Amino acid sequence: MITEGADGEPRYAAVTPAVRTRRSRLRHLPLAFGVLGVLSYGAALAGYLLARFDLRDLLLTSSDDAFYYAGIARHMAEGRFSTFDGVTRTNGYHPLWLWLITPIYWLFDDRTALFAIRAFEILLIAGGVALIVLAARLARLPWMLLLAAPAALYQHRGLLMGMEAAAGLAMLGLLFLVLVLYARSPSRGTWALTAVVFCLPWARLEYAAISLTTTAALCVLAWPRRGRPRRLATPLLGAGAGILAYFVWNRLVFGGWLPVSAATKHRWARWEWERSGGYDLAENLRATLDTWPFDGEVFAALEVCAYLPLAWWLTRRFRRPADRPAAAFLAGAFGLAAGHLAKFVQTAATMLPTSPIFPWYFAPAYLMTTLLAPLRVYVVLLAVRWVVGPASPRTRRLASAGIVAIGAAFVLTATDAAAPFREIGRLSRSSFRDWGIVSYTGAQILNRVLPEGSVVGAKDAGVIGYFSTFPVVNLDGLVNSYAYFHAISTSTDRRNALLRRYGITHFANVQRIGRTEGMFENTDSILFEGVATTNPFPRAFRIWSSAGLWSASRQWPAETRGPGGWFWRRMESRLDYRWGDVGLIVDDGLAQAFVRNCDVERLPAFSWDSRAGGSVYPWRRPRKNDAGFCVTAFDLPDDAVRVATLPADEYLAQRIGDRQPAIRSNWNVYLDEQSLLYVTNPCTREDVERRFFVHVTPAGPDALSSLRGRDRERGFANFSFDFFHRNGAEVGSSCVVEWMLPTYRIRRITTGQFVPDAGRVWGGRIDLQAQGRTSGYRSRSNR
Repeated sequence: MITEGADGEPRYAAVTPAVRTRRSRLRHLPLAFGVLGVLSYGAALAGYLLARFDLRDLLLTSSDDAFYYAGIARHMAEGRFSTFDGVTRTNGYHPLWLWLITPIYWLFDDRTALFAIRAFEILLIAGGVALIVLAARLARLPWMLLLAAPAALYQHRGLLMGMEAAAGLAMLGLLFLVLVLYARSPSRGTWALTAVVFCLPWARLEYAAISLTTTAALCVLAWPRRGRPRRLATPLLGAGAGILAYFVWNRLVFGGWLPVSAATKHRWARWEWERSGGYDLAENLRATLDTWPFDGEVFAALEVCAYLPLAWWLTRRFRRPADRPAAAFLAGAFGLAAGHLAKFVQTAATMLPTSPIFPWYFAPAYLMTTLLAPLRVYVVLLAVRWVVGPASPRTRRLASAGIVAIGAAFVLTATDAAAPFREIGRLSRSSFRDWGIVSYTGAQILNRVLPEGSVVGAKDAGVIGYFSTFPVVNLDGLVNSYAYFHAISTSTDRRNALLRRYGITHFANVQRIGRTEGMFENTDSILFEGVATTNPFPRAFRIWSSAGLWSASRQWPAETRGPGGWFWRRMESRLDYRWGDVGLIVDDGLAQAFVRNCDVERLPAFSWDSRAGGSVYPWRRPRKNDAGFCVTAFDLPDDAVRVATLPADEYLAQRIGDRQPAIRSNWNVYLDEQSLLYVTNPCTREDVERRFFVHVTPAGPDALSSLRGRDRERGFANFSFDFFHRNGAEVGSSCVVEWMLPTYRIRRITTGQFVPDAGRVWGGRIDLQAQGRTSGYRSRSNR
């Protein structure tokens, strides 16, 4: 627009601001498309999961502890306060995730809510990444490299197991955003930052280390100078107040400073140290460092910690307000690293080296490693800026653009965006059976067998308690009360008195085969025992009558004597299928089978027909219990129209067909569409006790992103397992093991058996690009 000035000359000043405004709006389009792309990717993955998953897949991919959250949320939605069983009050959870999923039970029924929670997890991760992308843009970091973050994060199974990790990652994304906003305007961002660091410990208690170290890092960076003490003290006090409020809430409401689950795990470690001769910090540090979450991530955390001095140098060297958001972003990364190192120290100091370390503990570590590539690129940009100097802005911009382009090309090519979708598809076709399957079928047996008014006690009670129509009291203490924690820590009599007060009539448990119960030495009245044959361990499901616990007699009650006795008589009318002494119950496609007076060597396999075709399933390591039963758990298609049994030899013939072994050795190895099938006949004790190894070489560089750590350095994925932990089955006189193949394209498979510290026993190679060229390391005749 042209205007006339005071001197009569035309003026064009009005045109320039209009052009600049349009350009400034266009500058935000890449960011808007990036954020929408991250959210759309999460929505697409959530929709794909809901379309592909059924209850079996949900049980297969969920932790048993996830059903503790679901059970407590269900009770809270119904108006009961913080209870899993309706009998005891518990705080064995991290509150934020519980509060987030409770409203889901106002909208959906019990089973639909489980799928809604899984979709909600995915959307929380997408939201957390979108917040970090926005924070990186405001901090002028190479934010476009973070667009590949969702595909990388979704491959960490710990984020999608029904636990609190997804909520924690969303809170960490919010932390990065408020850090940057605080650096841009401390007067406006102080209270937002204070609120976030106050809430972080409620997402997971270890995140207290992140809130404290992040706010302390801001004090080290120390901007602005005016009003600095007051403005920086407020977030730091907020972090401390959040931790204190969490402890006080637990103490006043539940009777203990910590969640009862944390206190219980520390008690287990203390008992084990007392039995083994004391605590050894050096040994614990070494053993903890050797575990998978700490082997490489500890060194990555140390690298990220070095970025805090870099941020301090940045603010001192250039003294520009525009550098403060980037320094605040680096302070947030330092908090993630310090939190991971704090988790490492806490694990070594308070837990056993053999204690299970679960993947959902490490959401900060997953996010930290995802941020490494953008942070490294930013470090290079700083180096270019320092070398070139502010006198050559064009040269600096060209160098920066080149570095960002190279980094983006590397990250986007190294991240397989389709991997999470393939993983969901693989799980929906998988033949693995896990803890949740046998727990679910066990809950259905409880519902059919136990009389009205029963109250069940169980150690691993998540799935059993969620699907049971009877109250199920948790007996390992993870989601029980502090009264039970103190009772079980003092004496057996005090514990038994408390169990009587709970009104427990039966006991149930999912247990590893070959282990003694340990908790109820006097419970002899085993009414039912079932076996699951899956990764990571074979499990047994047991039910005890309380008569065996309270009475001093170690004799079977009269009604349970004989082969099956009371249990078979009660179950006989409730079986969905029966062939002589073989019975089967089916609920939602998940089945539990029984054989009365079973002979392990002659157990049949099951076959069925459906619209999708016929299938066959063998008995998986059946185990005869004291009541005379053999049992197993598996799943049937919902549209199964015929179920029958067939001899074991017929099952093996149908499973193998007319295929020739890809490897002939101690075990014959057959290559299936989705798996390797190992078969040996006759089956000896040595055959099943030796460990198997599998080396899988990807077909091309596009699959290398599926490898991690040393596997990527070697160029192949390394796996090892044993017969009992990987669907091992006794089929007549043969032994059969099935190992599922990865979903990426494969060039070569090397497999065999080995003895630890002694080397390979036999082995062979399958070249998928030239079928038939295999070689054995040692044949059966050379054994």
